[in-house]
Amino acid sequence: MRVCIIYDTKRGSTEKVAHWITEAIRDIAEVRVSRVTESPNVDDCDLVVIGAPIYYERPLPSVIEFIRSRNGFDGKRVAVFILCIADKFGKLGKKYTEARYMRLIIEPIRGEIIAKRVFDGWILRENIDQRHLAQDWIKRVLRAFQEGEVIDGIEHP
Repeated sequence: MRVCIIYDTKRGSTEKVAHWITEAIRDIAEVRVSRVTESPNVDDCDLVVIGAPIYYERPLPSVIEFIRSRNGFDGKRVAVFILCIADKFGKLGKKYTEARYMRLIIEPIRGEIIAKRVFDGWILRENIDQRHLAQDWIKRVLRAFQEGEVIDGIEHP
C-alpha cells in the first residue's frame, strides 16, 4: 500500500504531525511525505492524507489550491486532518471547527473521504500529547482503508 501524506505548514506544527503520522506507519506501508509546495505526485498513491493548519479562519490556501490542482483527488481515498485551537473553546468551538474549517478543506475534495480529524494546534510550545493521538488515528485510518470502511464523523481530541 502506498500512502502519500501531503501538508503545508506555517510555523511547523502541521509538519510535525505529518512526520508523527509517517513514523507510525512506515513499517507497514510505503509512505511519502511532502509539502504541497514540493508539488508531490499522488497519482500512484492508494491513500492520500492531506493536512493543514488553520490561520485567519481558514486552512492555508496553498493546501486548497493543491487539492484543486489534483482534480480534488478524484478516484482516490482520502483522509483529512487540520490543526487549530478552536476546539479548546468547548462544544461551540468544536461545532465551529466542523462547520467552518473542516468544511473548507473537504469541499474541493472529489475523492472518497474515509476519515477526518482535528488536532490541537500550538504556537509556542510543541503539544507532544498530539503525537499519540496522531499515530493512533493513522493506524485506525489504515485499518478502515484496508477494510473498505469509512470512519464516521470528525474526530476531535
